[in-house]
Amino acid sequence: MTGMKANGLKVLDREECIDLLETTPIGRVGFISDDGPLVLPVNYHWHDGGIVFRTHAGQKLEAAVKQEKVCFEVDRWNSSPRSGASVVVMGVAREVTDWAEKEQLENIGLIPWSRDGWRRLWVRIEPTEITGRELA
Repeated sequence: MTGMKANGLKVLDREECIDLLETTPIGRVGFISDDGPLVLPVNYHWHDGGIVFRTHAGQKLEAAVKQEKVCFEVDRWNSSPRSGASVVVMGVAREVTDWAEKEQLENIGLIPWSRDGWRRLWVRIEPTEITGRELA
């Protein structure tokens, strides 16, 4: 439900949240690693009602393989006038292992921006909750 809160933040409805997810190229995935809480930036794509990104074996994939609960955050900020919005997605991450789904994802044009090599593994976050706020 869209509305204003007492502190001046507008609560974004689901469509407004998805619009921000569809138009923001970089997000942050947060999860609990073996060493504690961790937040990592990823370039991603909103695809078929979920968040997908590429990675290599390591911390991000580890959270996915364990099917741990994760959060994902995107935001936009304008310094003049001071305005912005953020969306937080709560969900479950999993490694994409289905060949048909992988083939479909290979065709969405998501190229990792990291220079440390080609990232062949796909992670999908299935949202369980999507919330957003806007400061206008």
